[in-house]
Amino acid sequence: MKVNLMTDTPLIDFTHDTQLSQIPHDVQAMGRICLLDLLGVAIAGRQTKTAQIIIDHALATMPASAECKARILFDGRLASPQGAALAGGMIIDAMDAHDGHRMTKGHAGCGVLPALLAQMDDVGCHDDDRLLESLIIGYEIAIRAGIALHQSVADYHTSGAWVALAAAAIGARLHKMDHITTQHAIGIAEYHGPRSQMMRVIDHSTMLKDGSGWGAMAGVSAADLARRGFTGAPAITTTADDLAYLWQDLGQRWYILELYFKLWPVCRWAQPAMQAIIDLHKAHQFAPNDVKTITIKTFHAAIRLAEPHPQDDTEAQYSICWPVA
Repeated sequence: MKVNLMTDTPLIDFTHDTQLSQIPHDVQAMGRICLLDLLGVAIAGRQTKTAQIIIDHALATMPASAECKARILFDGRLASPQGAALAGGMIIDAMDAHDGHRMTKGHAGCGVLPALLAQMDDVGCHDDDRLLESLIIGYEIAIRAGIALHQSVADYHTSGAWVALAAAAIGARLHKMDHITTQHAIGIAEYHGPRSQMMRVIDHSTMLKDGSGWGAMAGVSAADLARRGFTGAPAITTTADDLAYLWQDLGQRWYILELYFKLWPVCRWAQPAMQAIIDLHKAHQFAPNDVKTITIKTFHAAIRLAEPHPQDDTEAQYSICWPVA
């Protein structure tokens, strides 16, 4: 796999040069829908035990300073930008209802939005247009990075692994870094991004979830490190020759338009079976007491969601038996 630093150019240009006026209206409209959806999911996620633990952790271990501070999502207290990004990503991820993209097998906005909000706070930017354009830019980078990762690595990694690159790029944009520093930020983010194995959480449903908070934190940290002079190797997902096609159509093809939104706040792999139950009920109008057993035939990964008796909201979201029942 040949890596060429200069193949970063379309990505770097898109990161720094894209303005809201250049983004098509339908893309802007989708960006607003994504923002509204993520905030709604965050309101629900904020009520979970996962959220409370991660907020306490961020405040205790990543406190704000006079130089660096950001508000924690739906809390208002100040932490470092890294702490606010971590907490925000895990608050949204605590409720498995946010948008996703089929080719990434994951979720871009869950990590992009809290990383963006934390870094906007850090630089003192409160402009609505900057928020929307940076959110859309983040989606486009994150989704492409996710597709690139899945095409170049056999193991199935969580969204945090590739969301980190978008978080770093957004930070480079907000801090107005030069192209070389931006390349270092993205390279640091890829190297330090959480390459967490997704199927471990399918088999053992815990608060780890999709790694989005950790990816947001890694990306924000990467941007800050690069700004201070820390260097990073070229990011393979953005510079490898055989992945270059993913970055050549930035600003032309808008992957944000290809997102899906879940009907129910559980793993997407359980949702076809849930839809089948809804369709059967519409067709036959049976009562719950009419049902003796349910047999689910699905693909192997979805079967691994088979937690029949969840003990908390996390286990319920990574079950297939319980939501179908």
